[in-house]
Amino acid sequence: MGVKLIGPIALLFPGQGVQKPGMGRNLHDRYPAARRVFERAEEVLQMPVRRLCFEGPLEELNRTEVIQPCVMTVCWAAYEVWRESYGFENVSVTAGHSLGEIASLAAAGAIPWETALLLVKERGRIMAQAADEQPGGMIAIVGLDEAQVETIREEASSKGRLWIANRNADVQFVLSGETVAVEEAERLALAAGARRALILTIPLPAHTPLMAGAAAAFRKVVDRLQFTAPSIPVLANTSGEAMRTVVALQDELRQQMLRQVDWARTMVSMRAMKVKTVVELGPGRVLASLAAKHIPGVDTWNAEELFIEFADQPATA
Repeated sequence: MGVKLIGPIALLFPGQGVQKPGMGRNLHDRYPAARRVFERAEEVLQMPVRRLCFEGPLEELNRTEVIQPCVMTVCWAAYEVWRESYGFENVSVTAGHSLGEIASLAAAGAIPWETALLLVKERGRIMAQAADEQPGGMIAIVGLDEAQVETIREEASSKGRLWIANRNADVQFVLSGETVAVEEAERLALAAGARRALILTIPLPAHTPLMAGAAAAFRKVVDRLQFTAPSIPVLANTSGEAMRTVVALQDELRQQMLRQVDWARTMVSMRAMKVKTVVELGPGRVLASLAAKHIPGVDTWNAEELFIEFADQPATA
């Protein structure tokens, strides 16, 4: 492998929203380990995962019940290439954003990856059903601080229920709730000078109390599974703190759909753990880019960079 990485290393897994046709194809075509993941995923899921990931169409790929297992497959294909290429010696922590949290648990050995894949499939199915029963939406707001976003949330709540669902960074948030409130938040955010106010292609109020029915259904699935204590700490979405026990990770999964993803606090924990290198294993580099801006001196990579662009270059110290 062409790049020498400095530990401590954090492996990060993205969530819903990073999908695009073509994702994972370079890894699949270049690495047998990735091909094996895609082949096995198709057997386990009984879905045409490669066609969906590589060709789309985007309208089909954007369906919640399709996105989630497909993104999980791409993440795990990248992880298997990582494990085969670099091993696990300098990996000190792992974390995943929303959906990606399940991949992070599998990477830490808390759950077999095929079981995690089926768990993600059920998560997607339950959330898709919730979108029919409790429709809503989400909007990403970039360039405003938390006080400004809270003011927007309060004002937009006059139209419908709305919460801060993701606290991704100091000036990057996601609001989630009833559709009319989300649309009002878009207008207010642009008027307040947001650099970006983008309504996401997620047709449900994820990470809010409106997901109570879906969370109850998912809790039953989680409670049927056997977990083991993770081999390395996994940073929890809801608190940013390290999960080291089965009880902690089960509680996290049971609450995940209802509670805010506090990725900003996750990055604070990585700073405290003196993480030197962040590797995002999945489509794109959303989490790697956030880390580059908020963890001083950290070296950041994504799967495409490590395994494709620099694969044939000599290692450097």
